Amino acid sequence: MNLSKMPRLAAKLALVVIAALASPLTTAEAVEQKVRLEVVTPEGGGQCEVKAVFKGDTDNCKNKKAEGRENCQKETGCVCTRQEKHISWEMKNKEAFSIAFDQGSANPFVQKGSSECNFKSNKKGKLRCRVKGKDVPSAIYRYTVNVPNCKSATTELKIY
Repeated sequence: MNLSKMPRLAAKLALVVIAALASPLTTAEAVEQKVRLEVVTPEGGGQCEVKAVFKGDTDNCKNKKAEGRENCQKETGCVCTRQEKHISWEMKNKEAFSIAFDQGSANPFVQKGSSECNFKSNKKGKLRCRVKGKDVPSAIYRYTVNVPNCKSATTELKIY
């Protein structure tokens, strides 16, 4: 190997290493969020109810742009995301469920095409939706998770 090419090769290698190390930091806020759902029957009987909770390895609400969790509680299933990212919901015992937004016609998810969100789980109790593009206003969107014959859970989605 020509010794005159060594400094250029070392510089290129250093750039590749720096890019590889920095990439997890730049994508940390872009992790898909998952809301875990469960149907619970109170002790002593009574009507079942839906519970929603956020349990994720990476909490998007903790990044600087989302401005924290003061108005978005994990215990209620609130998650933070940005445009063009996915959110998924998963029911513990695979019961079917649906989602209805409580803000009239407000819908932060894709409404047309192959990524359309229909707000109904599949037969395995799972639902995954992609947030629309840059035209979605940053805000908190309230929605209800419905399971037939059970008390619904109301939670929120924070788009930053």
